[in-house]
Amino acid sequence: MFPWQHSSKRSARHLIGPWLAAAWLAWLPGLPLQAAARWQSDEYLIQSFMEVAMKREYGHEAQIRFSRWQTPIRLKLINEFGDKPLQAEVVRVQSQHLARITGQPIKLVETNPNLTLIMTRHQQMASWANRTIGQGGSVKIALKEGICLANFATNPGFEIARATIIIPVDYSRDKGRFLDCVVEELTQVMGLPNDSDKVFPSIFNDHSIDSFPTGLDYVLLKLAYHPALRSGMTVDEVRAALPAAIKTLRANGDIAQADQRVQIESLKRWAGL
Repeated sequence: MFPWQHSSKRSARHLIGPWLAAAWLAWLPGLPLQAAARWQSDEYLIQSFMEVAMKREYGHEAQIRFSRWQTPIRLKLINEFGDKPLQAEVVRVQSQHLARITGQPIKLVETNPNLTLIMTRHQQMASWANRTIGQGGSVKIALKEGICLANFATNPGFEIARATIIIPVDYSRDKGRFLDCVVEELTQVMGLPNDSDKVFPSIFNDHSIDSFPTGLDYVLLKLAYHPALRSGMTVDEVRAALPAAIKTLRANGDIAQADQRVQIESLKRWAGL
């Protein structure tokens, strides 16, 4: 979650009993085809992208410009607590999955990072946040009410220049949210920072049961790095550019096949789920 966000998202493992899950799955085949694919419409994709890419919590939307990485991402993992080999592998798999989807290179480095992911204890989060992000009011809210947090900063051209993610391994595991934190925060610092209940099915929806990127998330990431968009675009400019981007994704099968393509080399497949 970003410092300006506080989330009530809970893991499906804790929310849905076996009987409810079975009932849900039994009901799905009866859905009309158009209802099952509702998120694939142009209108829904545009609305979803505007929600997650061009909005912020606490009314900061007035001067929002679209932001994404333009230079290769140099990711450093500070792995100071927990099962370090396993955590390093999870980060590697998820970061390369995002690189594959977006076409944006992500390299794991030891020095000179522009994206730092810190795996630490819950009691050390405030100290790390103070050193790497700052002490703003939104950071304090995130530390108080969130499980994990992330932040990115942009250069004068609104390109993402650096980002920080802090995950409390002990606390997130206790809440059943460790993988959720890795997946959601790494995805959000790609330039899709907002959560919204209007976006479903998606990891950007605090009340969804999705712990791994969905077909909709795949398309949103594809749109974020489509040539029709560029860093610095206004809300109106992004909205005007999206139809052409969606048209190309529809033509190459990225929308119709999104549910299948999002699983290629994914963390979900790596975990055997």
